[in-house]
Amino acid sequence: MNCVNCGAPLSPKSNVCTFCGSLNDTDLRTIGRRTTGKTPSERTCPRCDVRMDTIELCAVGGLCVERCDKCLGMFFDPNELESLIDTSVSRVFEVDFERMSRIVEEEAPDSSQVTYVKCPVCAELMHRKIYGPRSGVIVDTCRGHGVWLDGGELGRILKWAAAGGRLHADNKDREEERREEREKRARRTEAEYEALRTAGRYYDGDDLLICFMRALGRWLG
Repeated sequence: MNCVNCGAPLSPKSNVCTFCGSLNDTDLRTIGRRTTGKTPSERTCPRCDVRMDTIELCAVGGLCVERCDKCLGMFFDPNELESLIDTSVSRVFEVDFERMSRIVEEEAPDSSQVTYVKCPVCAELMHRKIYGPRSGVIVDTCRGHGVWLDGGELGRILKWAAAGGRLHADNKDREEERREEREKRARRTEAEYEALRTAGRYYDGDDLLICFMRALGRWLG
């Protein structure tokens, strides 16, 4: 991708041109954007402390988000970011782990400075978390109000999704659900053994066999 101001190639680790210093819109260049014509948003950029604008994303009809023209960061209300990803990235049927690793290696910012920012809605400090497994993107989240993305992070998330990141995340969620179910079954089995032991029937072979068969049925089922 090249700088829109001077045409020089942009570093994949930054949206600031190293030749002319221009800030480039690397996030929305491919998915399109237009302003809605509304007045500036009442919400304030957590990085620059200036009023943000409400823009409509052409890739998702009717989806409006707050964006800072100074740093190009964006704030998504709950589920809006997922809607944008689903619309912008489709027909992904396999996980390309090599591609995901390459995106992190080549495009993750060099800066290791950690700063916490306030939610544009409630002004409480937001939590920092990895957006998805192997994405390498740390986002700022408010449990009740949404997600803040710094300039350049949306583009990296979309590339991660195109490499199968969402599919990988869904697979991990299913694995976690199966693990939790196995643990619940194990706890129920342990409780049954404890109940037999407390009742003085722990050494009854028939009861142990019945308990074992029940546990096996739960484990396989």
